[in-house]
Amino acid sequence: MSRRAALKLTTIALLCLTVLHTTAIAQNNLPVCPLIATGGTIAMKIDPAKKAPVPAISGEDLVATVPEVSKYAKVEVNNVSNVPSDYMDPPRWIALTSEVNRALAPTGSRWCHYFAWD
Repeated sequence: MSRRAALKLTTIALLCLTVLHTTAIAQNNLPVCPLIATGGTIAMKIDPAKKAPVPAISGEDLVATVPEVSKYAKVEVNNVSNVPSDYMDPPRWIALTSEVNRALAPTGSRWCHYFAWD
């Protein structure tokens, strides 16, 4: 993982943990934090054969790099796509919009939102 991607992931994790720490009382009472993964720089690894970055990391893989988050929130990962940023096209935008709208719909449970773009 590149330094930029690691820094971005760390920043996201720290922000989410800070916000959630104030509301997480007990394991059964944790807020739900949707994570919509779309690929991009943070999900890329260098393919030695191609000598180029390729999509390689899922949303679950990213969450696994911050195991402490489970103390503060239930992270619900939704892998909408896993493509380089340049491959985000109108059909993927439509799918992403649908998933964001679904994630933002009130559910009656406690939840948080944080958005990051490449």
